[in-house]
Amino acid sequence: MNFSSIDTESYDRNTFGKCIRQQREENNMKLTEVASKVGITKVYLSDIERGNRVAPVSNTNLDKLYKLMKVLNIPEDQAEFVIDMAYASRGCPKDIIDFLAKHAKARRILRRAISAGLSEEEWEELLDYLDKMTQRKSLTP
Repeated sequence: MNFSSIDTESYDRNTFGKCIRQQREENNMKLTEVASKVGITKVYLSDIERGNRVAPVSNTNLDKLYKLMKVLNIPEDQAEFVIDMAYASRGCPKDIIDFLAKHAKARRILRRAISAGLSEEEWEELLDYLDKMTQRKSLTP
């Protein structure tokens, strides 16, 4: 499976599990076999695949995610996409979490937008504004 072919904008709570299941099936591996090699229960892995549980990305069990990628023979150049999907299963992609952690103004902007209760149309206007701003910056020598 080519994880990089999935649009990052479409990542949701279920993307990680669906992709893990597909990869496991492409490798002709049983749920029990993968769970055992990773060091998790079959029930936990099944729940992840079905989107009933989040991916193991907390500080205490991140090693489980890396073991899972190794057991499923996920190429290194695909790892960042799998990790992003794993974080998205928890509700927010890692790059967003990292960015917000570093930038107080970004947190303020997001909080203001949330408290203003922007409509879908207003979010689109904001995105259009940011697109125009980005285009202006790329044209500046």
